[in-house]
Amino acid sequence: MKRRLKREAKTAARFGLVGTAATAAHLSVAAVLSALWPALSEFIVNLCGFLVAFQISLIGHRRLTFRRRGRAKRFFTLAVLGFVLNNGVLAALLASTRIAGFWAIVIATLTVPLITYIGSRLWAFREHHV
Repeated sequence: MKRRLKREAKTAARFGLVGTAATAAHLSVAAVLSALWPALSEFIVNLCGFLVAFQISLIGHRRLTFRRRGRAKRFFTLAVLGFVLNNGVLAALLASTRIAGFWAIVIATLTVPLITYIGSRLWAFREHHV
């Protein structure tokens, strides 16, 4: 049991590293687009950041976090669901607060990682025992 917990902690740490890199890319794309085109919709900016971050996440989780190919369609489904949640938070922020632009995207983006980890671990990159 102790060995399994230790292994799971290492997997979660690797997930955190990959997720941090993907989130940094997402927010970097959002920052650049927001700075260059301030009138561009937060939702378009967020989508562009998501598309870059998805590629980093998929490759990173396959090669580093879970060390197996996994199921790209399942991971994409999880990522899209996370993105929908992200956009729901973004819409709520834009509609009910004075937070807008890049900072609204930051808050929305940081709400999703735990849900993505659980779904990735238990579904998209689940170990197959023969």
